[in-house]
Amino acid sequence: MKVIGFAGKGGTGKTTLGALFLKSLLDSDRKEILVIDSDPNECLPGVLRVKDYLRLSDMVKKYQGKTMNPEQFSDDFATMLVMNEQEGFDILVMGRGESEGCYCIINHLLRSSFERNILTGGYSYDYILMDCEAGIEHISRKTSTSIDDLVIVTDASRMGLETIKRIKDVSAEVGSDVKNFYVVGNKVQSEEVSGEIEKAANELGMKYLGSIPYDPLIEEFNFKNKNLLKIPKESKAYREAKKMLEKILGC
Repeated sequence: MKVIGFAGKGGTGKTTLGALFLKSLLDSDRKEILVIDSDPNECLPGVLRVKDYLRLSDMVKKYQGKTMNPEQFSDDFATMLVMNEQEGFDILVMGRGESEGCYCIINHLLRSSFERNILTGGYSYDYILMDCEAGIEHISRKTSTSIDDLVIVTDASRMGLETIKRIKDVSAEVGSDVKNFYVVGNKVQSEEVSGEIEKAANELGMKYLGSIPYDPLIEEFNFKNKNLLKIPKESKAYREAKKMLEKILGC
């Protein structure tokens, strides 16, 4: 099982990169794939045009005011995954918390359900792609647990570079299980900026995978609400994303 997470400050394109990685896996006839949206904003189902799905938060609402039976919850979790089956992959969406600004129970259940039902349970996924919450909160709460490879996406901004460092620092502070850190620039057109991102990544012990170029097809698909999995293989962004995934997988 290979678990790849996507992180970075908001608006850098981590969700789009996750969708392109998924397309690459599907185009390569990879086997069992699970995609997880652990961001309460639920961007991933949108770019994949997944409309009918159950959220983890939907399950939790059923237990409000009741004692949560672990075995029953585990059964409900399995049912949710079956109901969320898509063509070629399964999807798990965290959803919003129990009250405004609060995701404590959802975060705990996401982590515990992931560990109990997927990592050590009866599911046999070959690849898991996790779209993490923007920023560093998911690291400090350890909801991005058991990630093998964390891909941090940045744009051409100083804040993007600072987020990379904060993610690495917080990850070390909380003792996260991330094995490998990668950095990707998105729509970085300046060689000077690209070089600075690569330098920052190297100084932090991370591998710089390169930059995803601006691609009018990505803009068109997002604006017209098209499924990014249907983007042509000739797409510049898709071709670069495919190369990056191959580097991570050692293909």
